Amino acid sequence: MVKICTDSCVDINKNQLEKYNIEVLPLCVILKDKEYLDGVDIQPKDIFEYVEKTGNLPKTAARSIEDFKEFFLKLLSNGDEVIYTGISSKLSSSFGYACKAKEEINSDKLFLVDSKSLSSGIGLLVIFAAKLAQQGLDAKTICERLKKQADLNQASFVVDKLDFLYKGGRCSAMAKFGANLLKIKPRLELKDGSIHNTGKYVGPFKMVVKKYIDDMLKIHNKINNELCFITHTCKDKKFVNDMVEHVKSKNLFKEVVESTAGSTISCHCGENTLGILYLLEEN
Repeated sequence: MVKICTDSCVDINKNQLEKYNIEVLPLCVILKDKEYLDGVDIQPKDIFEYVEKTGNLPKTAARSIEDFKEFFLKLLSNGDEVIYTGISSKLSSSFGYACKAKEEINSDKLFLVDSKSLSSGIGLLVIFAAKLAQQGLDAKTICERLKKQADLNQASFVVDKLDFLYKGGRCSAMAKFGANLLKIKPRLELKDGSIHNTGKYVGPFKMVVKKYIDDMLKIHNKINNELCFITHTCKDKKFVNDMVEHVKSKNLFKEVVESTAGSTISCHCGENTLGILYLLEEN
């Protein structure tokens, strides 16, 4: 049997985790000097309330090499082959620590694949891998397919305000001031494992999101039609439902799923961020 595992940046719902038997290692969120585990004892609403109250941005942290070793060894103890893919190696030290843990464990049943993604972009990949495992493919074959699919993963977001990105050191004060003043909403895409600003929209957040979705579907049109995620940090459920229905109305995907971003992702993007994420066809 092949076991698929990941970290808490995965941003897919509990039903999907259970359906595909996916194990998750929670990452760390730090508020002031207290450490929490993403999705275990801290939720996005706690982060937003903390920032609003203190004006300080929480920090995020990878799990230690020892934590990864314990996580992997537990999964390997059943005799399964284990495949791990988590947040992109260019965005976090997590994958590097996982690699060091693998070296120390020295098991030929443990396989690691760099997702080159985040959030539900990782989710798409672990579900892809889990489906192959259910078909009876061995871990080596799944990893070969997974590495190819990691380069064919449309993961992007539109951010309402740059406050969180600015506080996290990911944009300048001038860029933040100008964008917020002019109501500019940046479009952020994952490319080769890094986040790139590939466009901008002007106007209220709710007005530009539909245009952003349409743009992504037009630009990245070699679509794997199995699954699409609308992943967000929005309070307005009707607005999110409208965007989900907008995508469904195009009849491009067999399944369109709403997903709420977890604590790790919310720490860096803030409230009112929304993305459309889906896989592209293999060549």
